[in-house]
Amino acid sequence: MKKTNWMMAALLALALTAVGLGGAGCNKSEPVTSDNKPETTASDKAAVKYTCNMHPEVVKDAPGNCPKCGMKLVEKR
Repeated sequence: MKKTNWMMAALLALALTAVGLGGAGCNKSEPVTSDNKPETTASDKAAVKYTCNMHPEVVKDAPGNCPKCGMKLVEKR
């Protein structure tokens, strides 16, 4: 009888943990657009900088190509 109680307690704990972890991912703190990308405001767009992976000293305000190697600039994070 003790082994059955221990197993039931272990299964209950496992189930509660799974429910708790599953529910944690459902809380969204950022507004999301219809294509599931976070909304960006005008101030966010102004703050975005673009840089070259090969030449991190190259920083631009708009997307484009690196003037040194021609690679596509990526958002600097």
